[in-house]
Amino acid sequence: MLEGTRSRGWVGMAVFACLTVACGSTPAGNTPSGPEGSSAVVGRTGGAQTKLQGTWEIVKYVSKEPIPDEAMPLLGSMFEDLRLKVADDKVEVDGKASPFKAVDDNGETFRLSTDGMFDKATCRFTSPDEFEVDDQGPTWPGKTVLRREN
Repeated sequence: MLEGTRSRGWVGMAVFACLTVACGSTPAGNTPSGPEGSSAVVGRTGGAQTKLQGTWEIVKYVSKEPIPDEAMPLLGSMFEDLRLKVADDKVEVDGKASPFKAVDDNGETFRLSTDGMFDKATCRFTSPDEFEVDDQGPTWPGKTVLRREN
């Protein structure tokens, strides 16, 4: 299950920082969209990019590296409200959008292509409403589970 609030907070801050500030994101209203109505459909069938459509919350994170104790209070409080909204090939966090695209799609497994966190991470759907991210990159190595918010 969860590896504790301390771990959840750490990955929440990482996603928030990497996807909204450090990754060259743009305001969500200024990003081009795909075919009309495509971002409104929550995908549960089809290719990985279609299945990623919708709002996701981080439900589990196991860090490959130790997380500093002093970072936990702030990171834990930010984690509770963090949601990733995938629309077309972008992810929106806190009103800002960044690239978020499934590549090397092979049924239930794929890799992510982003401008920051999770870039080149190996992913797999564990159910239509849950996927696991195995990110072994240099910044935040570890495994994250995201679940579709209802």
